[in-house]
Amino acid sequence: MNIFRTRSPESSKTSTPPASPPSKRTSRLFRSQSGSDSAGKAPATPGTAAAPESPSKRAPPLGIANVANIFIKMRRASDQVKPWHIQSSSGENPQSHPGVLEAVTSPKREPLHHNDVFICDGAVNVAQLLRATRNTLLEEAEFFGANALVDEQWSCTICGPKHRPNGTFKVQISYTASATRSDRADPHRPVALDQAKGVPGLMTVIKRMDE
Repeated sequence: MNIFRTRSPESSKTSTPPASPPSKRTSRLFRSQSGSDSAGKAPATPGTAAAPESPSKRAPPLGIANVANIFIKMRRASDQVKPWHIQSSSGENPQSHPGVLEAVTSPKREPLHHNDVFICDGAVNVAQLLRATRNTLLEEAEFFGANALVDEQWSCTICGPKHRPNGTFKVQISYTASATRSDRADPHRPVALDQAKGVPGLMTVIKRMDE
């Protein structure tokens, strides 16, 4: 677009005062930007001031309530992506399998403690994971010459996927027990399995880490 416009012969013949109203270029630019709103308006006559424009429609400023609602929505969205947790435990007090404690032949007991972290895909079978951790404790008990576990207690925490519902699960298991000798065979089964809370489905153990 040519910024510098040449005057027409007619405009050069008529003398105009130094202070002239807005040029035709300005009005044309205004019409091109405003569109159909100014198409039907007659051009302003020289020497008359243009009518003040109505204030443009703007969105009202956000109030305190609106800002609070925005933060609430952001907080809810943040809570949705956070990992959810499933916690379960055998209870506040240690437990022993029936018959094993009564058949103990040695007063000596060796306290044992083991922590496991499992990375599982698809589901979480807490009973199976507890059994694996307990077997580790039983192997340690055999190292001390024991053949059974008593005073058992466990806790399990399942951390769900962070970003998608079908991701992996991080399972933390803590198991404590006392190694001893008993005339009753060890059942090779964790206590209080009815308290275990898992995730239904087909579980695949990807990784196991000892802590």
